[in-house]
Amino acid sequence: MHKNGFLKEKINSSEIQDVVREMVIESERKYKTLIENSLVGIIIYSEDHVVYANPRFNEMFGYTEEEYKNFQIWDFVHPDYREIVKERAYKRISGEDVVPQYELKAITKDRTILDIMLKSARMNYMGKPSLIVNIVDITELKKAQRENRELSKIVQSALIPILKLDTYGSISYINKNAEELFGVRLEVIKGKQLSSLITGIEPEEMQEHVIRQTRKGGFDSVILCKKADGAPVKMRLTTAPLVNNKNEMTAIACFLVDPEIEKAEKNLLNIEDSSPAEQ
Repeated sequence: MHKNGFLKEKINSSEIQDVVREMVIESERKYKTLIENSLVGIIIYSEDHVVYANPRFNEMFGYTEEEYKNFQIWDFVHPDYREIVKERAYKRISGEDVVPQYELKAITKDRTILDIMLKSARMNYMGKPSLIVNIVDITELKKAQRENRELSKIVQSALIPILKLDTYGSISYINKNAEELFGVRLEVIKGKQLSSLITGIEPEEMQEHVIRQTRKGGFDSVILCKKADGAPVKMRLTTAPLVNNKNEMTAIACFLVDPEIEKAEKNLLNIEDSSPAEQ
């Protein structure tokens, strides 16, 4: 090869290496920025201890870098879950197939118990098999789910018929008492319009009126409903808007009361109020 050609090839090779080196450095910089600004807690676990934790992890658990670097991955875990985490961590690092994502309870430095979602993946760190672990705090989500289940039980066992509509009047839920009143199961009525439960003149117009009034704060009036067999029944319908954090109506809660029962209760209260005081 000509001397100039050899020199040119050497220069080009050197330039390529510099470009590759810069690309690797830039990639590592972006990766580090992504991890350190992640909303998810991230740790790297290698040789039976945590070798790295991002700021979100430190924020969640309250440990400093000096403290957590002496820990094993299960030291952050609630005692009820430590054995399963230990077993899965060893299997994962060994390359065995295990469940990569699961829920468990963890403990912070101040002994607060968190509900977390943990997801791990095998990686090489400093030439050794390791784990990168993503941790999501789902404590508030689990709390909301528990509250929703409790609320659902209360609504389901309520002594009055209760319905939930979307903003267009489509039925999304009815409780047990409503099923008994109308003689229809939720799975049959779900998705149908409120007007399908109304009889008399112009049920569709009545439905639109109910929705309009609910947007203004609520509807409250006696309406003529119909059961699955077509039998009419008078009920007092009271509605309330269900709103999001922007105060926008996202659904409608409907409460039905037999006006005769309501009237009897009012008469009973009047009788009690008018009874002479004890001497």
